[in-house]
Amino acid sequence: MNELAYGQELITENFKNAPPREKVIYLHRLAEKTKAKDSILKIGLQAFEYSKVCDCDSLGFRSVELVSDVYYSEGKYKKAIAYLTPFLEEAEQKSLAFPGFKIHTLLAKNNRLLDRSDEALSHYKAALEISKELPNSIYLADAYNNLGDMYLVVDLYEEAEEYLLLALKMYDDIDAPESEKQVTYKNLMQAVALPEQVDEYAQKALANIDKTEPLQLASFYLYEGNAYLTKDPDLLTPEYHQKGLSAFNKTYRIADSLNLDVYKNIALIGKGSILMELEKTDQAIEAFNEAKELPQPTPKNYFFLLERLSNAYEEKGDYKNAFVVSKEMFAIQDSISNYKSKEHFAEFDAKFNAEQKDKRIAQQELEIARQKNVRNTWIFIGVGVLLIGLGLLFWRIAKQRRKRDLVQLKLEKERENTQLRTKFLGNIAHEIRTPLTLVSGNLNLALENIDNKTKAKANLKKALDNTKKITEDANEILELLRIEDHRTTYNETQIQLKATLERMVFSFESMAQIKKVDLVYQSTVPDSLFVKTDIGKIEKIVNNLLSNAIKYAPSESEIKVADSFVDETLTFSVTDSGEGIHYNEKEKIFERFYQSENASKVGGIGIGLALSKEFAGFLKGTLTVDSELGKGSTFTLKIPLEVIPLSEITEDEDLPKTKKDISSSIETKSGISTDKDNILIVEDNPQMAAYLNELLENTYKCTLAFNGEEALRLLQNHSYSLITSDIMMPKIDGFQLRERINTLPKHKNTPFIFISAKNLETDKIKGFSLGVADYVVKPFSKNELIARIKNLIKNKTAREQWQIKNEDMLSESESVDKKLLRKIETYILENLDNDEFKIKELSDHVGYSQRQLTRIMKQYTGLSPVKFILEIRLQKAYGLLQNKTHATLSEVRYTIGINSSSYFNRKFKERFGVPPSELL
Repeated sequence: MNELAYGQELITENFKNAPPREKVIYLHRLAEKTKAKDSILKIGLQAFEYSKVCDCDSLGFRSVELVSDVYYSEGKYKKAIAYLTPFLEEAEQKSLAFPGFKIHTLLAKNNRLLDRSDEALSHYKAALEISKELPNSIYLADAYNNLGDMYLVVDLYEEAEEYLLLALKMYDDIDAPESEKQVTYKNLMQAVALPEQVDEYAQKALANIDKTEPLQLASFYLYEGNAYLTKDPDLLTPEYHQKGLSAFNKTYRIADSLNLDVYKNIALIGKGSILMELEKTDQAIEAFNEAKELPQPTPKNYFFLLERLSNAYEEKGDYKNAFVVSKEMFAIQDSISNYKSKEHFAEFDAKFNAEQKDKRIAQQELEIARQKNVRNTWIFIGVGVLLIGLGLLFWRIAKQRRKRDLVQLKLEKERENTQLRTKFLGNIAHEIRTPLTLVSGNLNLALENIDNKTKAKANLKKALDNTKKITEDANEILELLRIEDHRTTYNETQIQLKATLERMVFSFESMAQIKKVDLVYQSTVPDSLFVKTDIGKIEKIVNNLLSNAIKYAPSESEIKVADSFVDETLTFSVTDSGEGIHYNEKEKIFERFYQSENASKVGGIGIGLALSKEFAGFLKGTLTVDSELGKGSTFTLKIPLEVIPLSEITEDEDLPKTKKDISSSIETKSGISTDKDNILIVEDNPQMAAYLNELLENTYKCTLAFNGEEALRLLQNHSYSLITSDIMMPKIDGFQLRERINTLPKHKNTPFIFISAKNLETDKIKGFSLGVADYVVKPFSKNELIARIKNLIKNKTAREQWQIKNEDMLSESESVDKKLLRKIETYILENLDNDEFKIKELSDHVGYSQRQLTRIMKQYTGLSPVKFILEIRLQKAYGLLQNKTHATLSEVRYTIGINSSSYFNRKFKERFGVPPSELL
């Protein structure tokens, strides 16, 4: 009754007759303005009573959170847990996700400060699982941050850093404000290994703290001081020690002004610990003793304080006080610190007893003489027993450490092997998609060009060439297996060396021309030279070196190929002007499955150079690399060859032809027709670039760029109706290109499509979060790609025309409007299965008139609200069909809220170029 009366006093005259729900909201606002904890407690309790009357669960649980926060801030953790537990059961019974998430998080916080690590971790994991189902991803980020914080408590720093970086990535993906990340930054200060990293995250955290809130500042400085304290002592210079000391002093001053004993206690322990590192033992003991007089937040904290204090007394040589403190420490130690405390107790007990015995010896000299033999005997026995005991103890510790290290080593090795296998299989899956696209695409083009034999023949040749690429990748893997099993055979043939090498080199001329790379070949091998060798293995080495050189060479550069034959040894070299190789990687690039940082951006399965090295060694030769970062690389093959005298050469020897007249398979159009929309195609694979150009050149003016860097140079002076890009490319990959375009006001709204072999959902999410308009996975349908491009350009044109006609209506608050668009999209997805969903319902939800809603959507998408809803329905349908989540088209239609089968089929084909039945 007293609490109810107090609540009635809090309700002003204006709210006395208000409904219970409004009273609850009023009390919550009042609590936000109140600083006195006892007042907040009463407000929270009263608000909860009113929430039961109004039957409003969300407000009721917010009231519960208010009361819990008061108990938590007062250190009444058990009371907070007892108060929260019934409400967790209620949330679970009613299947209330968000309240369940909050209460699990609050229970974890309180259990953590009671040193109940297992219970805390259990609650944090439960909160994580719930957060995955919540519509707002920020709670998932919060859950990862809390788990990272929990792992810090049990000193698992690497695991903590993983969760915290995951939280940071989630915050970045949803464009969360920096202020949301400051707790994660503070936790990362503890988790990282290097003091320099502490500085980095400390600056980010401090930049997002409200400097007018002393409690936030105290918390920050406490985290900063502790972060330096927990780093490897060998890495801490006096400068970092002083930074930590300064942080703890600031924490203490703020906490003292706010009467926060818990903060003062932890700050003094940290201060004393750093003073010990600085060998200021007396000052450290003074700080520890002051902390000892304050309330202790947890038994673990008090144990650590006593341990530090006993160490300080020991360093000073005050074994009596060290013994007393260690005895107290021994009395409160938990099971985790049990062995450590016993070890200290035995050590101090021995030193203290030895000191007392020395005093008794000085006082009883006559008695010493009489008992000398007896006493010495017992001393030797005691010392011997102690040494044996310590020896056994240390042996057991060392054995356990060796066993733990061995297990850890095996786990790390297994983890590395698993990652290697996963990466290798992923690379194969990725690498095969591009040639498959070119095979299927060119076969379709051959069918379309069946009346034009020249074009059809060219398409069939390209398809065959790419089937060879798939076969070569498979053969490389089989060759490696043969080498491992020592089953590689030597297939000797007689060849005319110069003509054979010319054929190999100039077979790459077409690919080089597509990429606008000059292939310069210089040979001093005599025309009449015949040799015996396994030409198949040499050809695989040469093909690998040349394909890599073209892949990494920038457009309009030069690749130099040279060969010579001296002292019965062939020397064959390939020099490119690519990015080069870091000196640390020169040997690693010949290891199986290894890919350098730059190589990982352009694909490959990571065995080409390894296999080439193996083949060179098998032929008793060498394969080496000479490279300088930023200036290119030279790969040199040296192989001894057996010369065949002219008299032994048979007349019917099948000699290879000399240089073929290989013309480029594509001539990039300069764009004679000015009425065509201009498309920028960014693709590092020359054949794939040529294929895309061939698909689009009849409808659009196409410009090719072979990596993100070239694309950005073109964007400096040209504008495009649409940009297509691969993801894995050298220099600047697709993601980085999109990020750079986002900073260019002139181009950031240009429609952008990823055409990539990467089909993981995480890659798609990352692309769309960067503003990518569409994502096409290789292999793809020609009609689908053209339809997607056509729709995007159509929407862009509609948007630009609307903006020109309605210039006076354009909004300048772009970021606000785009957030509104995300909100609109989310609400549409929530009502996707509602075929009666109306524009008025959407406008009412976002709080805009239908006219305002149409203006915003036209300005940023070029679509009316009706067409925007249809676009989201169709995109959802495409995803469902692609992922095979439904058995029939009817199920898909009902899921997205379209009842008419004919309407759905017609609109789907218009949007994606293929009927939905083809994807089922």
